[in-house]
Amino acid sequence: MVSTPLLAFGITHLTDARYFAAWDARYLCFPLGPAGLSTDYFLAIREWVEGPVCVAELGADAGAEYSAEALSDGGISHVLIDYGSPATGFTAAGITVLTRLPVAGYHSLDDLQERMAETSGALILDFTDGGITYSDLVNGSPFPLSELSALIGDGEVFLHLDLSASQAEATATANYGLALRGSSEEKVGYKSFDDLDEILEALE
Repeated sequence: MVSTPLLAFGITHLTDARYFAAWDARYLCFPLGPAGLSTDYFLAIREWVEGPVCVAELGADAGAEYSAEALSDGGISHVLIDYGSPATGFTAAGITVLTRLPVAGYHSLDDLQERMAETSGALILDFTDGGITYSDLVNGSPFPLSELSALIGDGEVFLHLDLSASQAEATATANYGLALRGSSEEKVGYKSFDDLDEILEALE
């Protein structure tokens, strides 16, 4: 059991889903569409996985292929969209919205605060998208980790960024969670989780 809240996204198969569920992830996010899962397969996996909230990951094309009404009628209760994608249609349909917010090296803390204020619900701050690592934040680039933590406050925020096992251990008492990305299987039903094991074991 880990004390740090966990969110896993980019999950496209049951092997990842069961792995992250076993580590008590709060959310499991599955991309829908040609590069991801069908709605039917997403709903099937949701039945097979106990514990985490299963989220339909729509990304930048939120609502383009799957309308809020169709998702709601299909029994989907949570979606993950990219920052800038309209959320009102989903919330009006009774769907809980999570947001992925990419963070770049040129963003100031004020920039981030402004963008965060435009979202509601759980939030992924995707530092990996901008090539920003945990070490960068510790060294104050693009802003200090302590100031980021103060900005987050008691919000439900997950950081997606590269970090080592020892750095992960330092986040165990932080006021933010970690977002981890799924990856493809090495063969059907099997993949190595050695790198993730080191990070997650450091959080125990």
